[in-house]
Amino acid sequence: GHNHPDVANSYHNMGVVYDDQGKYDQAVDMYDKSLQIRLSVLGHNHPDVAWSFGSIGVVYRHQGKYDQAVEMYDKSLQIGLSVVGHNHPDVANSYNSIGVVYHHQGKYDQAVEMYDTSLQIRLSVLGHNHPDVAWSYHNMGLVYHRQGKYDQAVDMHDKSLQIRLSVLGHNHPDVARSYNSIGVIYERQGKYDQA
Repeated sequence: GHNHPDVANSYHNMGVVYDDQGKYDQAVDMYDKSLQIRLSVLGHNHPDVAWSFGSIGVVYRHQGKYDQAVEMYDKSLQIGLSVVGHNHPDVANSYNSIGVVYHHQGKYDQAVEMYDTSLQIRLSVLGHNHPDVAWSYHNMGLVYHRQGKYDQAVDMHDKSLQIRLSVLGHNHPDVARSYNSIGVIYERQGKYDQA
């Protein structure tokens, strides 16, 4: 029938494809159909409902509808806090997603606050040597770079780099991304040989 979690999953998966194709209105339509089924079958306080809100937030972010994206991410966050508590990777991901939006909006202090909250949860749950922890450091480095806080930015990117080298090895795109980020900052500082 029309009101089953598996049907909701199908709509959700179609939303993922539309989002990947850049067909954002169709993506939101599919995610919303999935959300409505999940709300009616699973209730308002379920991880799959949080997932739907988060996915809609991603599309809004891609569209540049930042206030709507934050609203969706916050709904996802509130469910996560209620269901799994503060110290969970899903909650860390929600804080990170809100940080990404603030970053795009130029709200750098708020972005750092969200990224740092995400980082602290990830450190607590995943340990110091995990790719998600590296991403938190990387994101904070990007914001510090935008703020012109170059030494702090290099410090964050270097922490990210060390984790990535340890976990992913020397020949991984994320390692290259870290080196590139540090190089760009050195270039901005006029440290051309280091860049």
